[in-house]
Amino acid sequence: MEREREIGEGCSLSLREKRNLREKERRMRMKDLFCLLSSHVSPTRRQLPVPQLIDQSTSYMIQLREKVKYLEEKKKTLLGKELWCHPEGSSSSILPKLSIHSQGSIIEMNLIISVNMKRLTLHELMRVFEEEGAQVMSANLQNLNDRTAYTIIAQAIISRIGIDPSRIEKRVRDIIF
Repeated sequence: MEREREIGEGCSLSLREKRNLREKERRMRMKDLFCLLSSHVSPTRRQLPVPQLIDQSTSYMIQLREKVKYLEEKKKTLLGKELWCHPEGSSSSILPKLSIHSQGSIIEMNLIISVNMKRLTLHELMRVFEEEGAQVMSANLQNLNDRTAYTIIAQAIISRIGIDPSRIEKRVRDIIF
């Protein structure tokens, strides 16, 4: 067999060479997968060593899992009570539901209205926050069967002055009704 390879007749590789080639392909594939993982987990451009990358990936996944749990609980509190207490057709009778929470210079508004009620745009609600001295950090609109959920998170432009949640609530209620 050695003689055939030297002459050029036949192109068969030995078992050892095949195994080495498969191992090299496996290592290249793992390297590509680690690069892909690094691009999803690490915000920096530099490549992390594999142990650090795995640690960071694990903590990132735990953080995402906790965020999903928090958002699921929040969704249950916003929508779950209406779904369990009322039949499908009568759930719109308890809407709109407005809740405003403030913590320091950050304020969060959750509003759920029926699609049969007055049509609102997210822009109208954001304008209320901006006119009251807040900068909108996040605004979300979600259509859910027979209702629409609005979520706005804003921060006071001047933290010493802050934001008055009662004024925002009053103005939003004026828009709704």
